[in-house]
Amino acid sequence: MRHIIRGVGAAVLAVSLAATSVACTSSPGGESVAAAAFEGTRVAADSDATGVDAARLLVDSAPIAVVSAPDGAATARAASVAVGLRAPMLTAEKDAGAAVSEELDRLGVERVLRVGDADVPDGSYEVVDAPAGRDELEELIGLEFTDEQELAAARVPETVADLDPGEPALLVVGDVPGPEGAEGDPFSALDAAWTEDDAPRVLVHDDTSVASVATAVATGAAVSHLGAPDPRVDGDSVEAVSGADAVLALGPGWGSEDQLRDRVEKARTVPELPGGGQLLFPGRRFVAAYGSPITPALGILGEQDAEEGAARVQRLVDEYRPFSPEPVIPAFEIIATVASSSPGPDGNFTNEWPVEEFVPLVEAITDAGGYAVIDLQPGMADMLDQAKLYEDLLKRPNVGLALDPEWKLDPGQQPGAQIGSVDAEEINRVVHWLADLTRETGGPQKLLILHQFNMSMITNRGKIDTSRPELAITLHADGHGTPEMKFETWDVLRSGLPSDIWMAWKNFYDEDTPTFTPEQTMDVEPRPWFVSYQ
Repeated sequence: MRHIIRGVGAAVLAVSLAATSVACTSSPGGESVAAAAFEGTRVAADSDATGVDAARLLVDSAPIAVVSAPDGAATARAASVAVGLRAPMLTAEKDAGAAVSEELDRLGVERVLRVGDADVPDGSYEVVDAPAGRDELEELIGLEFTDEQELAAARVPETVADLDPGEPALLVVGDVPGPEGAEGDPFSALDAAWTEDDAPRVLVHDDTSVASVATAVATGAAVSHLGAPDPRVDGDSVEAVSGADAVLALGPGWGSEDQLRDRVEKARTVPELPGGGQLLFPGRRFVAAYGSPITPALGILGEQDAEEGAARVQRLVDEYRPFSPEPVIPAFEIIATVASSSPGPDGNFTNEWPVEEFVPLVEAITDAGGYAVIDLQPGMADMLDQAKLYEDLLKRPNVGLALDPEWKLDPGQQPGAQIGSVDAEEINRVVHWLADLTRETGGPQKLLILHQFNMSMITNRGKIDTSRPELAITLHADGHGTPEMKFETWDVLRSGLPSDIWMAWKNFYDEDTPTFTPEQTMDVEPRPWFVSYQ
């Protein structure tokens, strides 16, 4: 699970919120973390990865704190200890000693538990070194870990988000230096800063520092680990911010507080995509049948009626699901305009079929919980002019667009006689029109696929405008043949590609030797987000 949601009654500090001040809780005779007061949607970017920004927003004071060395082994162990003690955690990153010392003083910390070779500056607090051994560590902190989990450093933020305050597992990435025995008086766990009913919603992701995640969990906040720094990423993230009163987003990538507030509101109000959420990636992958209902020879989509096609692609989806960590969604890629060897009455060497021809296919796949893509083979027509022919379909929230430059012709050329090409300028006109249409209709993010198997097919590719958040632009690698040939095409097309363009893959039943299995396709690096079958 990517999303860990704590606290049924958790609060998102979104929209216009009056100042929220949460009183600390304590049991008779116990010490507690004092919760900080905050208002509005808040972002703690934690650019130095020390956890200081998160502590400042979440915690007003605490008698103890855990400070770790910056390596993965130390931060994993320190997070387990901090969550167990319900204490804030900081990381003594290189050249960040002053910030850590200032934060310990602000919190009024009396004792610091140091984990690993952390450089803790001198201060008014006592520093106690965490023992290397588990038994000795448990003796010092006054609790027993529920179990021991070995994991990679990259998985630590997500795993920490799922720890139980007061009863955590011991996370192990590697050995952590420390004294052989416990030194000094044992620590006592603090009481939580919030109850389950008044806890704020805290959003984190893989790039949030371990210290920030641990502090949020330790203090009793309702912590949700998302697959990306955006509350619209998928259904679980939407659920995390729906119906809550108060949000704090920790780590890089969330944007400004105004941007986060806007995204929270959209997560609550914009129609969701198949599989949930309003962003296409990285919350899902697609497996699609490609072709035309007019000409069955163009792909498998035209080999049966709409409902049978939806059932066929669903069977493919079922084969892919064991190999994808993300949900796999069925899709149709429908060729709406087909390149022609004759000029036709309008002289543009493409047959443009009416919208009504494709409504049954679009409705069959979307009714089955899937997504439809309208594919254009433009001939001599302008790509934007062709896209506008299908505006009524593209207004639907679960319908995207694909452009195929192979069939884009210059005057004097004919389809099939050469490989066509299109310039980024023409693609960008489609980008802005489609993004504007998506914004005006209030729909979720829309898919725009660019087909390519030869670098000459898209000129000035680096100038494609990827800045419009309404679109997820995907490069569809259409190479066929042997595995070596397909991987060569894949690698060439990825070279120099803007990092915010997603990759897609095509499997051919007739032209590939052999056709990749679902497992082989999902082993491609990077793993494709959209897979079509022709």
